[in-house]
Amino acid sequence: MMTVTIPTLLSEYGIPKRYTCDGQDLSLPAQWSAVPLGTVELAIFVVNLLPIHGKLFFEWGVAGLSPQLHGLSAGMLPPGAIVGRNNFGNTRYSLCPPKGAGPEHFFLKVAALPKSLGATAGFDVEALYRKAERSAIVVGLAGGVYPLSGA
Repeated sequence: MMTVTIPTLLSEYGIPKRYTCDGQDLSLPAQWSAVPLGTVELAIFVVNLLPIHGKLFFEWGVAGLSPQLHGLSAGMLPPGAIVGRNNFGNTRYSLCPPKGAGPEHFFLKVAALPKSLGATAGFDVEALYRKAERSAIVVGLAGGVYPLSGA
């Protein structure tokens, strides 16, 4: 099993404001281990678990990542990373819950893939997520909440 962590989470799995549109809107840093042999490509997805019209909401997706990677720094992507178009229609990272909304739960999923998904810049994140779900060797998850209750 691939282990995924978001090293900057606060207590109770809170996502710090700097990783949202209330702060600097930097992409979350992530670390992972145990990428299995046979992995050709990694893909990362950030998903809001609060359904919109009964469906998951895809905040960010990145494909084309080397299986030799073991993490991403905040706000940084390595050469060759391919960023998709999220459910807002944007091709950039942004966690931006509606103002006044209660806590929203997000997960960051890293998928180890046995072949390239063939993503091109601006790919449909939700469609690629479904494709990755069908072909992943293994996936790893980490989650967080923003804002924390009472924050």
